[in-house]
Amino acid sequence: MTVVSPRGSAGAAPLVSLRAVRKRFGSFTALHDVSADIDGRAIGLLGPNGAGKTTLIRVLLGLLAPDGGQALVLGHDVRVEPAAVRARVGYAMEGPDRIGGLSGLESVVYAGELCGLRRRAAILRAHEILDLVGLDDARMRPVEEYSTGMHQRVKLAMALVHDPDLLLLDEPTSGLDPESREELLDLIVRLRDGEGPAVILSTHLLHDVERTCDACVIMHQGQIRFSGPLAQLKAPSSRSFEVELDGDANAFAVALQQYGGVMAIGRRPGAWVVTLAVEDARTLWWAATTAGVRLYHVQRHEASLEEAFLSAVAASAGAA
Repeated sequence: MTVVSPRGSAGAAPLVSLRAVRKRFGSFTALHDVSADIDGRAIGLLGPNGAGKTTLIRVLLGLLAPDGGQALVLGHDVRVEPAAVRARVGYAMEGPDRIGGLSGLESVVYAGELCGLRRRAAILRAHEILDLVGLDDARMRPVEEYSTGMHQRVKLAMALVHDPDLLLLDEPTSGLDPESREELLDLIVRLRDGEGPAVILSTHLLHDVERTCDACVIMHQGQIRFSGPLAQLKAPSSRSFEVELDGDANAFAVALQQYGGVMAIGRRPGAWVVTLAVEDARTLWWAATTAGVRLYHVQRHEASLEEAFLSAVAASAGAA
């Protein structure tokens, strides 16, 4: 049995540790030698459809056996100890899955009993978790009468009922109206900032990750292209600058091109964004002098999550 540090203790293992994990379906390779250490309080698992996100989640749960490599979840090897992994992990899958004929409360109680809780303890815990997710009086109604947002809350409660250390959410805001979506994202933030489980949020929606997560994993074509804190992903570039100026902006752009140090020039509200081919910021001042303009604000540009995501995907396409 793997020795695992308690949640939150010093020296605890990463939430997930992957080493050359491979998974194929016939001739299609869904995971290509995936390696990364994934850690944080709330981690966004980002990627377009078909990137391998759901396959990775199912491998982490022990529902799919990898064809090669090693995957550890909370220090447990998913091949060797799948039951130990599932005992410490909660999972809310994508889609409106439900158990017909049960109320919201009965659904959560049933999930608690499946996880080993005695009936009375499962009932008490179910009420507590349904309060947390905000289902209120609707908990006694049949799940067939629930809206999509209510279904998502029940699935989240079922995933939380056994007090997991890690919560896996697969596209939890799919199909929600804007109000329900924001309420669910608020709940994820509360989990992140409280004493509850760490969260891995699988989604293709950049806003959801930026709104809730402190770290992210970017997947593309079955490989991990980035894994780490959001601040690191969006860190100011040593070659990209936001520039505000007085004078002829077009003349400044022409002068920059003449110096040959420019990779890209774009606009955002109130400023130019200039990416240099070299790290010598003096190119900006030389071009300003040549164009006869005055630079009154220059700072290194912090990428938006969209820019950083597209850059990571573009880098992977270029390496292919």
